[in-house]
Amino acid sequence: MKKALAIILMLALVFSFSACDGKNTTSNGGASGGGNTNQTDTSGGTGNTDNTGNSGSAGTSKPYPNCNEDGSINLDRIAHYDQEYDYTQNPKFKIAYIAQAGSALYQQSAAAYEHWAPLFNCEWAGFISANGDSDMFLTNLQNLIDQGVKGFILDPDSTIFPAVVNLLSQYPDVQWMAQMSAARDGETGDGVAVGGNLIHPYVGFDNYDAGKQVTKKLIEWKEETYPDVPWNEIGFLAFNYSVSPQLNERVLGSQDVWKETTGSLDNFFVADCVSTGIDLQGGIDAAGPIISSHSEYKYWLVNGLIDDFAQAAASILDTQGLTETSCVIDFGGSALQMQWDEGQQDAYRYALFTAQNLYAEPIIGAVYAMLNGWATPQTLWPSWVKWDDHGKEGETYAQLRLPTVWLEPDTYKHYLEWTDMYAHADAYPYSQEGISLDDYSPFVDKVPDEYKAP
Repeated sequence: MKKALAIILMLALVFSFSACDGKNTTSNGGASGGGNTNQTDTSGGTGNTDNTGNSGSAGTSKPYPNCNEDGSINLDRIAHYDQEYDYTQNPKFKIAYIAQAGSALYQQSAAAYEHWAPLFNCEWAGFISANGDSDMFLTNLQNLIDQGVKGFILDPDSTIFPAVVNLLSQYPDVQWMAQMSAARDGETGDGVAVGGNLIHPYVGFDNYDAGKQVTKKLIEWKEETYPDVPWNEIGFLAFNYSVSPQLNERVLGSQDVWKETTGSLDNFFVADCVSTGIDLQGGIDAAGPIISSHSEYKYWLVNGLIDDFAQAAASILDTQGLTETSCVIDFGGSALQMQWDEGQQDAYRYALFTAQNLYAEPIIGAVYAMLNGWATPQTLWPSWVKWDDHGKEGETYAQLRLPTVWLEPDTYKHYLEWTDMYAHADAYPYSQEGISLDDYSPFVDKVPDEYKAP
């Protein structure tokens, strides 16, 4: 088999306990737009975003990071790193990251948080994988609290968020943010969002739209590569992990685009990995029987959902001799970047992606802002509160969106090295020659219309 199945390394517990800039902004600039653009924030006024990187400089008299011109807190920008603010004037907090799994995506997330921690004057306490065990996840959380960790980034199975919140409610001096999934209470009923009411702010993506974008890209590949093949001769496979509302939304997005394009769902198949596992082998076990039992399809388009599943699909297609006539795309891409660096090309061809350093910045920044008492879960990112998706009692929990780009073989190094330039990091081993900070932006250009009441 040509394909190296995956890099799924489990990280062991690593501890090392041992006046404003005149830019009154929220954030603007598209996923591929310029970095210096006029912007507005909730306090009024305009200014230019300074995308000069995050080298950090101490000794200024700013009362808060990215504060307004009058010195007041800008809650839409408080969680983003401010290179002109002296973070060392504040207490140093211990920060840790706990995830349900330890695959490549979570490892890259951990590396991003470890990078940002000292810039935010935090002590990096380490990363722990619960290895798929929710009880162990809660035990790890309790143990770290007992060891003096005050700030957490958490990636549990989304179904145990109520248990996580119940535990953390006993420690009012501890602050946290989720990463992969929005924290919801699991409640169902009329007018309740999928997964329940929000119980914490969220930094992430519109998963339904992500499913649509992935499917449109798959269709684009088919039209460019095999324009004469009828739609009824193509199998479409969408991976799912249906107990996760966010992942299920990606499948719904795929389904809607496929039906709108082809007029039928007869050749639309779903590989739900709830019973097989949210990892590489789980993807193989769920998708293998579907592809092998439908030999009438010589062409396959696959929404890989996450990296492990995308790699599983590419491996199955390779075994079936269908690599050249198939395309796999997912919303992720960390594993794809590793494959390309190793010279591996297969049916896993593109990914909708946000670099982990850009993803991690406002998340760890939010934890830091709450630890310092500058913001609460209910007051962060006021421009990003969705009118019809909030807490059970109307709490104004925000959902900050992040920009995405397409990872493609010819351009991925440029984008990834740009993220290093922006974050003053060294996550990727590429050249910065010919790269400008204006090539991309770390911000979404505007708050989506659906956030506002009709």
